[in-house]
Amino acid sequence: MNRVGLSVVFLLVVLACGGRARPSQGYEEYIWEHLPELLDRLQRLDYADAPLINSREPRVEPHWPANDVKIGQVGGIAVDPTNGDVIVFHRGERAWGYGSFVGDEFAPGQGTIKNDTILRLDSQTGQIKESFGADRFYMPHGLTVDNAGNLWVTDVALHQVMMFPKGSHDPSDIVLGEAMVPGSDDDHFCKPTDVAVASNGDFFVSDGYCNGRIMKFNKEGHLISQWGKKSNGGQVGPLSEDEFFVPHSLALIEARNVICVADREHGRIQCFTAGINGTEAGHFLRSFDNKEFGKVFAIAYDNNGPEEAIYLVSGPMPNAYLYKMDLSGQIIYRTEPPNRIVGGDNFMGFGQPHDIAVSLDGRDIYTGEIVPKRVLKFRQM
Repeated sequence: MNRVGLSVVFLLVVLACGGRARPSQGYEEYIWEHLPELLDRLQRLDYADAPLINSREPRVEPHWPANDVKIGQVGGIAVDPTNGDVIVFHRGERAWGYGSFVGDEFAPGQGTIKNDTILRLDSQTGQIKESFGADRFYMPHGLTVDNAGNLWVTDVALHQVMMFPKGSHDPSDIVLGEAMVPGSDDDHFCKPTDVAVASNGDFFVSDGYCNGRIMKFNKEGHLISQWGKKSNGGQVGPLSEDEFFVPHSLALIEARNVICVADREHGRIQCFTAGINGTEAGHFLRSFDNKEFGKVFAIAYDNNGPEEAIYLVSGPMPNAYLYKMDLSGQIIYRTEPPNRIVGGDNFMGFGQPHDIAVSLDGRDIYTGEIVPKRVLKFRQM
C-alpha cells in the first residue's frame, strides 16, 4: 500500500474511533483487527470519487415500511399502476439454499410456504393493506402488475407462471407450465424468473435459470415466439447477442417497441424488438454493458420523471448498487443505502438486491433484497 493509502487508512482509523480516546490496544493491532472493514471503506471511497455519484442521488426513507412488516427473502417487488400500492412477493419462512434443488427439480420433502407470500403495502405509510398466498407457493421469484392491476408471478420450484386477476387471491386460467416439472419445450419452463405485460395483453417470460430464453405469449397464453439460448458460464470469447446466462428480469418499453433483458451473470442488459403492432419480436437492438455493473439482477423502465430512465440493481456485495441510467447508457447516478439496523445488526449498503420498481410519478424507487430480508424506499431529490 502506498503512502496515500496508508494515510487514508490512518484517517479512517481516527474516524472509526469517532474522536474518542485511544483504544486499549495499540493502533497497529487496531488496524489489523479492523482491516477488512477499513479496506471495504477504502474501496467505497474509491468508488465515491468517481463521477457517477452526484447531487441527484436519492435518499432512503427511514421509516418505510412499517415496523410490523415481516418479510422473508424478496423475490419480486412491483408498483400497482391502478393505485400506486407496492406489492411484495417474498419467501416467508423459506430460503433458497444449496439443498433446495436436485438438478433442476425442487428437492423432495419441502411443502408449500405457510406464510402469506404476497403483501400489498401502502406506498406512503408502508403498512400492510392486504396479504395472501399462504400454502400456494414453494419458491417465489418474479412479480409484475399489469396496467389493469392483475398480478403475474413466477415460482422457480413450481416451474410455473400464473396470473392473479385484480382483487383475486386465486389464479386465473392463465397458469402456464407443468407444476414441479422442468422442461425446455413450448409447454414447460425451467425456473422462470420474470414477466412483462403489454397493454394489449401479450406478455413475455424470461425462462430463466436453466433455458436462457425469452418467450412471448398472447393474452390467452398461447406461445407466439421465442428467442435466446443459454451460454456456458465459463466460456472464453465474445458472446452472441441472444446468449444469456440467467435472464433474470424484464423491462418493457412499449412506446419504443423494446423489451430489455437483465442478463444477470453476464452483467449486461440486452434489448430487442418487442413485436408491438404486428412487428416481429426478438430482433437485437442494443446492449448496455458497463464494467461498473457487476451482475445485473433487476431492471425497471420509467418515463414519468424529467427524462426516460432505466433503473437497475446489481450485486451481490461488495458490488451491490442501485443505478439510474438514461437510454443512451449514460449513468446518472449510482447509490446504495446508508447503514441500516436490520434484525439488530448494523448492515452497510446493499447485501443482495433482487428486484426493483418505480412509483407512478417516477419519484420513488423500491428495492427488494435476499440478504438482508428487506424492502427499501428511495426518494429522489
